Amino acid sequence: MKRPGLNILFGAACILLAASLSARNPGPLFVSTADISFRIFSDQKSYENDDEIQLNYRITNTSNEPLYVPREWEVACPRVPHIWAWFEDHSGNHLMPSFTGDCVPTKQTFQERMSKEAVLLKPGESTYGPLKLDPKVFHLAAGRYRVEASLTGWHEERFTPEERAELEKMGHPFVTGEAPDSLTIILTGDLPDHPVDRRM
Repeated sequence: MKRPGLNILFGAACILLAASLSARNPGPLFVSTADISFRIFSDQKSYENDDEIQLNYRITNTSNEPLYVPREWEVACPRVPHIWAWFEDHSGNHLMPSFTGDCVPTKQTFQERMSKEAVLLKPGESTYGPLKLDPKVFHLAAGRYRVEASLTGWHEERFTPEERAELEKMGHPFVTGEAPDSLTIILTGDLPDHPVDRRM
């Protein structure tokens, strides 16, 4: 007959061993955009072609674990957008906005940078933000356009070993990769000289 005390000791040893292995093998530092949902939306379907287009984005954690998603812009210099949008015209041309490198380097620790750049989402939680596009910058005529947007996570290869160690201290993985979305809007105003493709 086995002694109950030995069974308890054996069970406790198994738990301690599992905890030790877990500590040695933490979860992944980066996860793909398959663990999130990225969507853009607008309260309007049509705009004057000289009006600023007001969009919004929503990022939702669709995984079973907390994870970090990016805010719209990187904090480090030069500033690069994590989330940006552009137009596609009737011919399939992509009309991209240009980004100036206006950025004044400031003294901050890596942890301070990431606290400004990342948002921790629990499973099912979402974060929202505005996106703006100005048709006047692209001299767009009236017609139907597709607005395409993309969320780009962090690039693993851009972090030094020291920075990766700091990321691990934050306790949850960071999103990497790209997640696209799009919608169609109509610009009203002066008619274009070319026919508008109504199939978009």
